[in-house]
Amino acid sequence: MRVSAILVINDRPSSTGAVDEGASRERREPSRGSITCADILGQSVLDRTVARLRHAGVRTISVIGGRNLASLPSNHDVEIIEAGNSFARWPAAQRKMREQGAQGIETVLMIGLGAYMELDVAQAVKFHRAKGAPLTQLEDIQGPLDFWVVDSKWFNTAANGCTLPFRYGEFPGLPVPCPMTGYVNRLAEARDLRRLVLDAFLSRCELKPRGREVRPGIWADEGARVHKLTRLVAPIYLGRSTKVGPSAVITRFSNLERHCQVGAGTVVDSTSVLPHTVLGKGLDVSNAVVDGNKFLDVNRNLVLQIDDPRLIRDSAPRNWRVPASREHSSLNGAKDAFEFDYSQYLSRAAGRLSEVLFKG
Repeated sequence: MRVSAILVINDRPSSTGAVDEGASRERREPSRGSITCADILGQSVLDRTVARLRHAGVRTISVIGGRNLASLPSNHDVEIIEAGNSFARWPAAQRKMREQGAQGIETVLMIGLGAYMELDVAQAVKFHRAKGAPLTQLEDIQGPLDFWVVDSKWFNTAANGCTLPFRYGEFPGLPVPCPMTGYVNRLAEARDLRRLVLDAFLSRCELKPRGREVRPGIWADEGARVHKLTRLVAPIYLGRSTKVGPSAVITRFSNLERHCQVGAGTVVDSTSVLPHTVLGKGLDVSNAVVDGNKFLDVNRNLVLQIDDPRLIRDSAPRNWRVPASREHSSLNGAKDAFEFDYSQYLSRAAGRLSEVLFKG
């Protein structure tokens, strides 16, 4: 029996909604794309999900998302379908399911990709077939997941007029709930992202940092450059082509993703710095998620947008689909120390401002 998968990228922004409900839409939805497409310990949730599906034997995979996908599956035979927003993506998934049914694919895995899930795909398909129902929805102890197993023939006939995603009660007795075990993190807010990083470092889930473990508990990916005066305290992750300046401190459960930069004297503690983010000199950043010029305080569940590029800034290229150039220098292998071109005066000013913004 042929099985395919359709992944619909959730529009949840990388701020993960960590603001109060009265905040404006512009503040809640930065333009950097879905968190499922951003690197977490060197690889996105999208990439890891595709790899899990491949391991389960699923060969036909389609990904439906926006134009600003921050990451693409490394396997080039994954079909990418662009749809501007979430309102267009589910109709596109509906059309793709009909198309795959016409191609003879009998079972389709329909996934609304917004969570990191370590589910047994083969077990889910086996449960679906054993029940003999045309629609199954996976759930964990917290409730239903955006993961359905669908009979394409049923969808193209009896369910032809339904609106995706599937909802309980739309068809009598469907979907059939399928209890699943395995690690799930719904990535609903910033603290969930931090919990995922913590769980990975503590081996509470299967997620592993990319790169190599250069020291016990310190992982560095290709091209990571660290000044000889930098202090690193395990466990931490340094992403591809990340640069850390002199006298900086990267400590306890922090992850710097690809193409991040950390200025001289800056302390990063229990913090996730998402790809293409620059931290200036003399800052003290702790218990946070930093994404471009967005600072997310995990303890306060609050987002700050900082427009002073001397403090933090977004260095992402306009088109994130262009493969980033790879640097081949090893950890501490650069001859010249990495430094920002900021004056000592700006460094001191940034340090004083960080005490107000980040320590509270």
